[in-house]
Amino acid sequence: MKGKFLLSVFALLPISLFGQTAKPAAADVEPAFARYEVFAGADYSSANQVKSSSALVGVNVGADAKLRKWFGGVVDFGDYSDSHGLATPTVTTFLAGPEFYIPSEKLTGFLHVMFGGAHTSNAGTTPDISFAYAVGGGFEYEIKRHWAVRVSGDDILSSFVQSEGTPGESPHTRSNGRASGGIAYRF
Repeated sequence: MKGKFLLSVFALLPISLFGQTAKPAAADVEPAFARYEVFAGADYSSANQVKSSSALVGVNVGADAKLRKWFGGVVDFGDYSDSHGLATPTVTTFLAGPEFYIPSEKLTGFLHVMFGGAHTSNAGTTPDISFAYAVGGGFEYEIKRHWAVRVSGDDILSSFVQSEGTPGESPHTRSNGRASGGIAYRF
């Protein structure tokens, strides 16, 4: 009887150990994360490149794709205008670049550097298209499984040159702060 018991224990021991090594414990499994995200919101931008305007208000939409939990890429489109005053200047930006994430359970921080272009109209600048880049970051707070509130800030640099004979700042690189707030959908 004792021999049959020991035989059955030794027969079942490898099977039970194999079951333990084949399935990692729940704590060892890396939690899943949303690989893609789209976002939209309202923007406020300073207007150093646009004369007779101190601020522009508009919309911002974009998408990002995470290659890793901490790294991905982002595409960003912004359209800003000022309807106050005699002129109605507008600025449109299209930027893309790498984004780094600082993930946690509900709050995720991010930092990005984006490159692209900017276009102005009704502003008296020549040329009206410029290379632009942005450095910034922000936070996302998850409110539901796929939904998050997103706030961000950037410094957008462009090099529009003022037309001859018009007052304005230096004809070299302009720095415009941008603040954005909106919602994000993750999938």
